[in-house]
Amino acid sequence: MRIPIAIRVEVLVWSLLSRALVRYCSLEKALKLLDNLPTRTPGLLSTFGIPPEQVFGRAGACLGRSLARSQFLRMRGRPHAIVIGGTGGTTGFVAHAWIEPCDPPDPRFVEIRRISR
Repeated sequence: MRIPIAIRVEVLVWSLLSRALVRYCSLEKALKLLDNLPTRTPGLLSTFGIPPEQVFGRAGACLGRSLARSQFLRMRGRPHAIVIGGTGGTTGFVAHAWIEPCDPPDPRFVEIRRISR
């Protein structure tokens, strides 16, 4: 799938912004800032599906990538949820974030928080 340059630029912007927000503020504050940005009226670019997660690599780890992908979907008016899950208990806790319905659920992770957007 060939990704148009306008989409690549948008992905880069959301990725870098999400990475900075994850690094410098809480998740709640990051979401509040992103939610205050205007949404674009669905148009020509709304027909393009969500690019693969690898394209959002500049956003950093899974939470940054999920925020960037979420904002990409939000700009197109597509309902989704950011899901944060965990595994491993108290001895080897590991967290992971993903987007539903875009990503298949990973049975290793128990859902801890769901943020509908």
